Amino acid sequence: MSEQQEQLATHFKQAMRRLTSTISLITTRHAGIPYGMAATAVQSVTADPATLLVCINTSASIRDALRESGRFAVNLLHLSHVDLVPAFSGLLKGEERFAHGDWREIEDMPVLADSQATLVCEVESVTTIGSHDVFFGRVIWVGMRDDISPLLYENGQCVRSNAIGA
Repeated sequence: MSEQQEQLATHFKQAMRRLTSTISLITTRHAGIPYGMAATAVQSVTADPATLLVCINTSASIRDALRESGRFAVNLLHLSHVDLVPAFSGLLKGEERFAHGDWREIEDMPVLADSQATLVCEVESVTTIGSHDVFFGRVIWVGMRDDISPLLYENGQCVRSNAIGA
């Protein structure tokens, strides 16, 4: 990588630390084993048909299982889930991660029962861009809790949302 490319990559990473995002747990089940990871690279694509995209590093432990299962859940975290982030960000491995939180089965996917919202998706397509696979998923199930207090990620840490006009 040239010096100019390295500088651009460094500046890009610094700029993205200023992009506040909701933290989600991406989960799947393959061959009876649950897989999960924390992510901020989640985006709605279209409402008709309801479609999301998630970006997964090609080296992530969930990646092959997600490709094989063809399904995933996006569990948008609530402020009360701050303790789950380290567990799903590498502190714990494999099934150990699911020993924390209130997990249920919906559409054969592990879902966080008290998440801000959960969307279960079937993979429509996958494309690889650089170090990541972009999974496009058609939403087949949605669950939500009534109160809205999303757990946010900014500048490398969890932050509380600020009410507009407060």
